[in-house]
Amino acid sequence: VQPVTSTSANASIAKAVAAGIPVILHTGRIDSDAYTTEIQGGAEHFGKVMGDWLVKTVGDNGKIWVLRGLAGHPEDTNRYNGLLKSLKGTHVQIIAEEHGDWQYDKAKKLCETLYLNNPQVDGIWSSGADMTRACVDVFKQFGTPVPPISGEGNNGYFGQWITDGFKSISPEYSPAQGAAGVRAAVALLEGNQLYKRYVYNPDGWDQD
Repeated sequence: VQPVTSTSANASIAKAVAAGIPVILHTGRIDSDAYTTEIQGGAEHFGKVMGDWLVKTVGDNGKIWVLRGLAGHPEDTNRYNGLLKSLKGTHVQIIAEEHGDWQYDKAKKLCETLYLNNPQVDGIWSSGADMTRACVDVFKQFGTPVPPISGEGNNGYFGQWITDGFKSISPEYSPAQGAAGVRAAVALLEGNQLYKRYVYNPDGWDQD
């Protein structure tokens, strides 16, 4: 089960567990422990990978824009919490923060507005690849170098990154997580005991 929110799948999960059916949570958290095991990619880690890289890249006194996902969605909240961990103890300033809803069109309008209001930005923390692509296109549209900007494992973004060569990093939700979920299901059906929680926290991809 990959729950959309922390409560959306609770009723179905509870019914399955009550019927003796093992339930594996995959890349999504719920607000109870009524499941058999979970395999998480860690949205907070995802956001922190981007945040750590951005702090290192822009320096301790850098000024950044923050482009968040869908307001209220647990993935947005947790990725943002990862960024806040990265910023703790630094003097990096968030000079603009908006919700682009992980959408290209909305993020493009936001980035255009932010650029026209104040183009002096040292880096951009973007919570999703489509928003990253949108901001890159805005800077290209204005004929200005693209500032360091975080991305995500998405083919469109990867192609743009390779072609344009801007500074970026891509945290990931690896396909290996899906395979791990299948292996966990097989192990449980074979009667094996598993830990309650497994977490996969890869370093992400950079230009090196």
